[in-house]
Amino acid sequence: MKFLNLDRVLCLSAHPDDTEYGVLGSILKYDDTNFDVLVLSNGGDFDNTTGKSRQQECMKIWERVQFNVNGRFVGKKYVKDTSEDEWVNIIEHDYNIKDYSCILSLPKHDSHFEHRMVNNIAYALVRGSKCGIVTYRTPSTLEEWIPNFHVSVDNEIDEKVDILRRNFVSQRDKLYFQEKSIRDFHTNYICSKVGAGYVESFRVERVYG
Repeated sequence: MKFLNLDRVLCLSAHPDDTEYGVLGSILKYDDTNFDVLVLSNGGDFDNTTGKSRQQECMKIWERVQFNVNGRFVGKKYVKDTSEDEWVNIIEHDYNIKDYSCILSLPKHDSHFEHRMVNNIAYALVRGSKCGIVTYRTPSTLEEWIPNFHVSVDNEIDEKVDILRRNFVSQRDKLYFQEKSIRDFHTNYICSKVGAGYVESFRVERVYG
């Protein structure tokens, strides 16, 4: 199966674990779509887990789900240390956006300012192209962000929880990485009424057929 019937998407992460926390179930489910994951930094400022070890945690996950994932780190310490226009130049130097059906981006309605920066960068990257934009929910996404596409991950949730907990060792003691919190993150009342117990939530901003 393909995610939104798309062949190849570029997933933008501000920090290690953004894409994995928000999208990993869909990556596991839609193995006919190729997901290129680009992580812009080693983590957040004032976070004592920020560093090379966060990269290694991500890479272990990419290696485990290697059939349709290609991950890469830009190598910057923090997203905020580089201006948005410079980020666009950096990404366009290594990636031809026209090769992608869609960019998976962090949403603009988010409590983390670097997530909002990534959203601005994504829109700049698709200017003048038919590359679509879909935003994905993370633990810091605000209620103002309203999803319009849900992926049922009932069959993938156990594997996703295991992968997140087993590989993101540096984050394991944080509240949002507790197993109950991860499972709660994937619940939606409206979806539960139609029998979807666990879901990943997205907002289709624009997609071209």
